[in-house]
Amino acid sequence: MKTILVVDDEFALVDTLKDFLEAVGYRVDVAHNGAEALEAIALSRPDLVITDLMMPIMGGKELLATIRADPALAAIPAILVSAARRQVAIPAGAEFPSFSKFLRKPFTLKPLMDAIAELIGPGG
Repeated sequence: MKTILVVDDEFALVDTLKDFLEAVGYRVDVAHNGAEALEAIALSRPDLVITDLMMPIMGGKELLATIRADPALAAIPAILVSAARRQVAIPAGAEFPSFSKFLRKPFTLKPLMDAIAELIGPGG
């Protein structure tokens, strides 16, 4: 079963995504900041990370930089989500750790599921 790590400080969003993704056949681990995410990754390597950009303790930028710096984790695809108004503030590239897809909050389930299916395939 494919595992998705959902990282966000919005508890209601995390709970909703966990319930939905488990219902369609994925195993879901959760964390509420980047530091918790790194602890979860140390216990179980996910197939995909969905992370918010702005979180307390450690945000998505720092989380992705840490993941990309580890050769054993660097290939894990990541979906970055943010309510940031300007996408230009978060470009992929040398200044920002690479992410596979970007979704602006609030987002609907269809673009999220399309991104997940493209990156790791269907659940179950």
